[in-house]
Amino acid sequence: MGKVGRFVSDPKAGAYCDVTLDNGEKVTVNHDKGGFKGGHVSLEKKKWMGLGSERLFVCDLDSAAGKAAVARLTQGMPADSARATPLGAFAEYVKDCKDAEDVRAKCQALLAGP
Repeated sequence: MGKVGRFVSDPKAGAYCDVTLDNGEKVTVNHDKGGFKGGHVSLEKKKWMGLGSERLFVCDLDSAAGKAAVARLTQGMPADSARATPLGAFAEYVKDCKDAEDVRAKCQALLAGP
């Protein structure tokens, strides 16, 4: 099982956290607005020694598909929980992935619907 790192929040830049996958790859989950607001959540695979990244997935939280995806991920979560935020929900959703390609596939399936 993967490990979700600490959440870092910057009022100007949004929020992010790192998820270490089963195979040791690190994926950064970014929410450009932070908190519960709209914007975009992106997942990026960190490259060697953190130099650069490869974008795996982007979710527009203001779109109908993005709103539906976040609603599914946060369903039943306590409102005061970090998992009730888009950042926390996506981090928890991908932490059990075996590698970056699994993250990409799982997130694309989420947007496709139930």
